[in-house]
Amino acid sequence: MVIYIGFFTAKQFSEKWGISERRIIKLCKEERIAGAIKNGMVWLIPEETLKPSDKRRKISQYIQTQKNIAIININNKIAENLIPSLKKEGYNIVATYLKTEKIENTIEEINLFEIDMSDKNNLQRFLHSNGKYFNGLIFIELEDESKNKEWFIKEFAKKMDCESSIILVNKFKENRENLAQKMAQELDANIGARINLLDLKLPESENLIIDYKEITNDIIKLLTGFKNTTGITIQSDAGYIEFLENERTKDLTKGEFYRILNYYFNKLDKESNMWAASMMLEDEWTEEPLEMNFRIVNLEAANRGANIERIFIFSKDKIKEFKENKTLKIYMQNSNINTLFVDYDEVLKKEPELLKLVGNGWDGFNEEAIAVDIPDDENSRGYISSNKDEIQKAYETFKKLKKYSKDLREIL
Repeated sequence: MVIYIGFFTAKQFSEKWGISERRIIKLCKEERIAGAIKNGMVWLIPEETLKPSDKRRKISQYIQTQKNIAIININNKIAENLIPSLKKEGYNIVATYLKTEKIENTIEEINLFEIDMSDKNNLQRFLHSNGKYFNGLIFIELEDESKNKEWFIKEFAKKMDCESSIILVNKFKENRENLAQKMAQELDANIGARINLLDLKLPESENLIIDYKEITNDIIKLLTGFKNTTGITIQSDAGYIEFLENERTKDLTKGEFYRILNYYFNKLDKESNMWAASMMLEDEWTEEPLEMNFRIVNLEAANRGANIERIFIFSKDKIKEFKENKTLKIYMQNSNINTLFVDYDEVLKKEPELLKLVGNGWDGFNEEAIAVDIPDDENSRGYISSNKDEIQKAYETFKKLKKYSKDLREIL
């Protein structure tokens, strides 16, 4: 029998490598262990042999697949829309913030770090203490630029992989340096990371309605849809509507009017009340896309459990004309929408002042706002009011009209 010096048996390597002797013998037979020889019935392996990789395992077990992302300067209004969307995209979120207000962490379980952008030592501690590798960074800077912002982004980018994206969200300012364009070439060349900018073009006013879902959609689009692009800027007004001194908006175009209606309808939930009075005109409720979408958001809100009541005002001699109206049919078929009929001629005879108060009609949203229709012209469709007296007056009118109402299903 030949004695081999510097060789171990399969059994000895089984103890060394932590895998079964049977598995090692199979690897020897497959010639996957360099230098292995068979001595009679025994396999012998050179003692310095390294354990071969296990091809049965998926490559994903050897690389990091978790998509970690950090959000700097997040606040409640952006968080409640952005965080769930990022979760759906598969991101593991580490949110950091500069605001003095604490985020009510009721949406998702996330780790929160307080970070002071004016203190470089503080930033260094954050970067060193957070050992994760990141697949994305979202930097939300609605206030003045921080002098350490560019430095922080460069340092943070060193912890990102070559498929990563950095998204800057800034409030639009004229003649301001575009940091995304400035840093794009350097980050792409040295790290492979992309950096793009969402510029929010908003007026200098605190009395705004901002559609944070629009901001979220734009951030997600920049994060996931521009993998081969860097240094680009998207400008957005975030669907804002500004209230003037009388707590009304300006008269809005049709597109603006329906956009803000969608905003209020999307906020409705099972705790909400939506009350509306519509003066049914022959040319109302058309088949155009804005009207069609308006019906959809009504039905979606009803299906979420919102309490929706709609009064339709027209003369009895119009009943035959409105029997085939698609919008009325859709509303009547949904048991979650209380559709009511009020006879125009009866109210005109008994309380004509109510018709003057209704005007062309309005949609009321809790006690928060009313969307008021105005006579059609080429430029305007309606306005939004948050004036408490105007809202209350409209709601009192609505309650008085209900006294004259009947179930629309019985009429049509």
